[in-house]
Parts: sequence; structure tokens; C-alpha cells
Amino acid sequence: MTRQEQDTQFAEWMREHSSIAVRTARTFEFDVAAQADLLQEILLAWWQSIRNLPDSVNARQWLYRVSLNTALTWQRRESRRGQVIDRAAPFAQLINSAAQPVDPVDRDAINDLYRAIHQLRPAERALILLHLDGLSYGEIAETLGTTANAVGSRLTRTRDTLAKSLKETLHHHERI
Repeated sequence: MTRQEQDTQFAEWMREHSSIAVRTARTFEFDVAAQADLLQEILLAWWQSIRNLPDSVNARQWLYRVSLNTALTWQRRESRRGQVIDRAAPFAQLINSAAQPVDPVDRDAINDLYRAIHQLRPAERALILLHLDGLSYGEIAETLGTTANAVGSRLTRTRDTLAKSLKETLHHHERI
């Protein structure tokens, strides 16, 4: 594969699937600057993965897999978290433009949801991200390398944990 072909493929993925990278970054990092750094890592991983792309793979699932693996690796690198890197500017617009205009009340609810997601373990975050993005149990299982039955049971527990966390958040907001 030539560099031109690689660049063309990457540009196509950006047009069609950039929201995958943005939502993954937001799922694994709450701070906007950290999201931008993680987004940059994910996009770099996308570009690098083009040369390893199997012929018969679904691009969307491949990009989820690459994005999630990058985010999980990012989380394991504790030393990076403390570094302040001013690379956010080129990616802040992508992060902010990935969402449609949202009513302020809805924006608060979305932020509460992401706060609750951030309290989950990384594997649960990956699972809920794929579920919220509308992947079937089979697609989630294939992306995460597990079975559809395991996805179903893990997803039920994860949704219960999220519901409890959101209920606590709502209760906290009502007291304020």
C-alpha cells in the first residue's frame, strides 16, 4: 500500500467515522484537554492500522477495536496523565463539532451520563460505548473478542451500575 492510498483511506475514515474516535475519547477521558490528547492517539492508531487492515473486515468494527485498544492502553500509562501537553487546539473543534446542538438541560444530562461512565471500569466503558452507539450484541462480541451471551450479561450489570450512579447524581442535584 502506498502512502497516498493510506492517506486516502484515512481521509475516508475521518469523513465517515470520526465520531467513533470522538466518543471513545470522551468515554475514557472527562477533561477536554485529555480528550484531545487521547483523540490524537486514536487517530494516529487509525492511520497506522491501515496497513494491517484485513481484507474482509468491517471498517466500523475495526475502528472501534483500534479506538478501544488505544484508549485502554492510554489508561494504563499512568505517567502520561500528569503531563500537560498543549496539543488540544487542533482536536478541540472535532470534539465539539461531533455533537449536534444540544439543549442545555440535555447537555447537563449528557454530562451526567459521561460522569457516570467514567466511574466504570475500562472494560465496562468499552462495552457501554459500543452499546450506546447501537452495535448489536454480536457486533459488540466480535469487537471485544467475547460471546454475545457474555455481552448480554455484562451489559445488564453495567446498565444497572450506570442507573444506580445516575440515580445518585439526580438525587444529589435535587438536594442542591
